[in-house]
Amino acid sequence: MELKELQKMYRITFDSGEGKEVLADLKSAYYHRSSFDTCPYETAYKEGQRAVIIRIINLLKEQKND
Repeated sequence: MELKELQKMYRITFDSGEGKEVLADLKSAYYHRSSFDTCPYETAYKEGQRAVIIRIINLLKEQKND
């Protein structure tokens, strides 16, 4: 699948009312929080969650700039 096609599907999904609510929830839960924990495994787990929302946000931003 081409990147442009994937970006279009993300935009369709997250432009809906429900999609905007889900995106806002993901941002509040994972995007602006520290992933540090004294346990390195917990830090890695939290960083993995954060990486997902960062990917979504980046795909949505790239689509808007085209």
